[in-house]
Amino acid sequence: MIECLICNRKCKSIRSLGCHVKLHNMTAKQYNEKFGLIKKCKVCQKNLLKKNKTGFCNAHRDRRGKNNSFYGKKHKKETIDNAKIKCRRASKKNWKNKEYKEKVIKGVSKPRREGFGKEQSIALIKMYKEHPEQKQFRKIAMKKSWEEGKIVANGYSCNKSKMQEFLFEDICNLCEDKISNTTIRLEDGHYLFPDIFIEKIGLIIEFYGDYWHANPKFYKAEDIVHHGLKAKDIWKKDKERIQKFNNTIGDVSYKVIVVWQDEYINNKEQVLDSLDVLINYESCGM
Repeated sequence: MIECLICNRKCKSIRSLGCHVKLHNMTAKQYNEKFGLIKKCKVCQKNLLKKNKTGFCNAHRDRRGKNNSFYGKKHKKETIDNAKIKCRRASKKNWKNKEYKEKVIKGVSKPRREGFGKEQSIALIKMYKEHPEQKQFRKIAMKKSWEEGKIVANGYSCNKSKMQEFLFEDICNLCEDKISNTTIRLEDGHYLFPDIFIEKIGLIIEFYGDYWHANPKFYKAEDIVHHGLKAKDIWKKDKERIQKFNNTIGDVSYKVIVVWQDEYINNKEQVLDSLDVLINYESCGM
């Protein structure tokens, strides 16, 4: 039973007391303030919960040492494992959110200071001069990795545009054979990454972005496209790359097909139909 401090009437609960004080023309808050029943923070005088034992709000409560409710305690292994699973699930879910992903990357990524690349280059040259055997070890190890096909095209070792990835997925749906992203060794001992390589039928599909490869539909020979290169220089470089695919070791020869970005975007069905026919034609050995 709770007794009213105004008329000494006994009430069964705090709720009934709150209804009763209305008869005295005051609210429950006014009643509590009048009789000092509201706890206030000793620093900022903010209202506190009745069960508060510290006398301070969260902003001014000392959580250090023994004042921390978790002081001297440890989480159980089961609790830690469950927390890890929940965090992992939440992270995967949030990572699908483009805004969240960009925010995290921006928050943790730090731009390299100016001159960082040059400093690294100088340090590497110095290291090779002082330890020439390291350069030889690195050369042998890298050559072996290329020969064994351990270095494959991915987001780190080979730049791929989104459009190229879409074309890759479309061709995967057309071709049941495993599409390989391994390297091709040339006669001069160097290696090349085909954009898309169907090794079983010896077919290479090169995807040309309109800007990076200076689509003749949009650029003239003398137009400067990027990095100070003229369109004709880019075409020459691309032609040399295609010719290199024919300069492989032994009697191996590859058929090279070029798909332009503009053609793929505006005539996608026609491009895929042509590739489908070509893949089936080569697969039959005709």
